[in-house]
Amino acid sequence: MKKVLVVILSLITSASFAQIRKGNTVIEKTRIGLFGGLSLANQIVSDPYGNAYSDNAKAGGIAGISVIAPISYGWYFQPEITYSNMGTTYSDDQIYSGKKNLNMNYLSVPLLFKYSEPFSGLGILFGPQYGYLLNANIAPTGSFKNNYGKADVTSDWKRSDISGVVGLEYYFPNNGTPGPKFGLSARYQFGFLNVNNGGVSDNSRVTNSGFFITAGVRF
Repeated sequence: MKKVLVVILSLITSASFAQIRKGNTVIEKTRIGLFGGLSLANQIVSDPYGNAYSDNAKAGGIAGISVIAPISYGWYFQPEITYSNMGTTYSDDQIYSGKKNLNMNYLSVPLLFKYSEPFSGLGILFGPQYGYLLNANIAPTGSFKNNYGKADVTSDWKRSDISGVVGLEYYFPNNGTPGPKFGLSARYQFGFLNVNNGGVSDNSRVTNSGFFITAGVRF
């Protein structure tokens, strides 16, 4: 984890000085962004535990910081550091008849590339993401909420996760002026790695997925 963070911080530091010039005029420069919003997370299970495991999407949140560095005309490198709520809502009749929230909190680093016509505001995002599981717990919902407390299940899931990210964003153009830019973003995350470490069953392959809608500002 420490080595990964060192490499990522080196990339972000290098990107923070990037700019594109036309003659002596800077037409594109690096911007720093802050964003936050809503997440709708779920898990894809290839071999559920019998018929008892049935998962559904779970609402949560996401917040992060980004560096938007121009590479060439229209292309940008956009590394980010995010904190996001992942997991799922599922029923497990072997314990009790009801639903539980699986709450998984990740510190993630998307290394995104973006194409955006300069001054248009619209951008297409894509790239890999490394996620580190900070903690995980299960909590009952509905009428069982008062009978059962939260249980830590961090050890039931692998700490590291690799995902792909695709998305769209629109930041209102300001014709290259140095002031802040405000915008919206929608993205989808799809997991590549099996994160199951006994959380469902030994034979199950579980990958994380999530849909995110955010609002942000860039300086």
